[in-house]
Amino acid sequence: MAPDPALTAAATAARTLTAELERLGSPERAVSERAYLKSEYTHLGVGVPAVRGVARRYVRGARPGHDELVALVDELWESAVYERRLLGVELVLASPRVWSPADLVWMEGLLRRCHTWALVDGLAAHGVGRVVARDPAGFPTLDRWVGDHDMWVRRSAVLALRDLVRDGREWDRFERYADTLLDEREFFIRKVLGWVAREAARRHPELVSPWVRANLARLNGVTLREAVKYLPDGDDLLAAWKQR
Repeated sequence: MAPDPALTAAATAARTLTAELERLGSPERAVSERAYLKSEYTHLGVGVPAVRGVARRYVRGARPGHDELVALVDELWESAVYERRLLGVELVLASPRVWSPADLVWMEGLLRRCHTWALVDGLAAHGVGRVVARDPAGFPTLDRWVGDHDMWVRRSAVLALRDLVRDGREWDRFERYADTLLDEREFFIRKVLGWVAREAARRHPELVSPWVRANLARLNGVTLREAVKYLPDGDDLLAAWKQR
């Protein structure tokens, strides 16, 4: 049987792009970044802006379609090299109009294999987030994710709402997700709840302040301190939380 041309092309592109990443790498940065992230990956020591540049140049030059991108990202992810996986994420982000709610199951597979916020957060906030912002047919997938056994998938459900709630959209959905997750002890869940609430508070404190006040008994310090950062009554809410 002849090899699949799409897979052959993906393997060739992945080799070329990996060679470019290797040229950009720094052994010193690789050591420090691996330690900072407490990473299980092999690191080349390439910064995010440089990886993003590789992704954008490739997309501009090759103009890959949906199937070509999926094949290439999958090929890049068949590796324990961090920058290859980061490049896969950046390729997704560099082609925002390619993706639809039908791709969320594929993105979910990537999220389950990230094992670090450094890969999860961009894919969730900008990849998944842009899909659901354009097409609400993606929200049932997020509704499922928020109850998932995988902490990174739960985090992604919340983080995908970040830009929406900043614009005053889907706050009710955030409140539902938070109600499910507020009692968790996992740091990365506590942090993302506060982070997303903080982003909403920049423009819509009238949404966030009542939510904080109504949940003072359940809020933990990590979530609360993020959530009140931009609230006009943030100091009062923090004092009330300390006295509860």
